[in-house]
Amino acid sequence: MNKQCIKALTLVVGIVAALTLQAAPGDKDQPINIEADWAEADDARRITVYKGRVVVEQGSLRITGDVVTMYYDTSRELSKLVATGRPARFRQREDIGSEFQRATARRLEYLVSSNTMVLIDKAELSQGASKVTADRIVYDTAKSRIKAESRPPAGKTKGTKKSKSGGRVRIVIEPKK
Repeated sequence: MNKQCIKALTLVVGIVAALTLQAAPGDKDQPINIEADWAEADDARRITVYKGRVVVEQGSLRITGDVVTMYYDTSRELSKLVATGRPARFRQREDIGSEFQRATARRLEYLVSSNTMVLIDKAELSQGASKVTADRIVYDTAKSRIKAESRPPAGKTKGTKKSKSGGRVRIVIEPKK
């Protein structure tokens, strides 16, 4: 690896700290561990790509995928993380002792400036037995707002009847004990 590549990879460790979303206390103070089969940093484009069974961990935060791409701004702050896989996965505790918040989708995007996680294609967001599944879920982590969207099954157009199995938002709410 050349010096620029090593420099960029080192910077990534610092910017992944921005991924702590609504983290358990102390997550952001934990070391960041990234594992992959392959990594490449492009300092000029401000992108780092990890491929092959990628695992990003910091405290209770864990993101996994086939490919994880990190985009950072001119200040070398993380601006966006994209994880893809079959599926890409996210998990994190909000508080010590609480159940993990989990998300899966074929594409998981975290937009730092808006504290938004976007789950695309076979998306699921859950905590305990409560969950939301849809084609696309937009989760504002700062405001704890969720927007779930479905798209009509392939071949269906406006005004035609949807099939019972596809293109629906599904929500399961666990009763409080």
